[in-house]
Amino acid sequence: MKKTIAYGAYFLIVATVTYFVEIFLSFMISGILFYAADAPPGDITNTGKLLYSVGMPVGYAFILFGLYYLYLQIIKGFNIHLKLSFGVIFHMMIAIYLIWNIAPYVF
Repeated sequence: MKKTIAYGAYFLIVATVTYFVEIFLSFMISGILFYAADAPPGDITNTGKLLYSVGMPVGYAFILFGLYYLYLQIIKGFNIHLKLSFGVIFHMMIAIYLIWNIAPYVF
């Protein structure tokens, strides 16, 4: 039962962090697109598109992996041991989902 609660708490932490990162990215990309509409040379380059469609989700997956590792260290203090493979698979799925959904709209 303790593991289920620990996994559920981690899921809520990741959902909250993901929500705020998504809001931040949408404001950032909207600001760039607003600037590009104001001045045509300021449009997003192919390198920028690649960064936003692939680089951001992969970087975010690594950040979530670090958060999971930190969470594992904190949870071990309560004598609860979670599987590291769960976090790795979960974060890879999030990164692939983000790349799959963002890449068609960027290019």
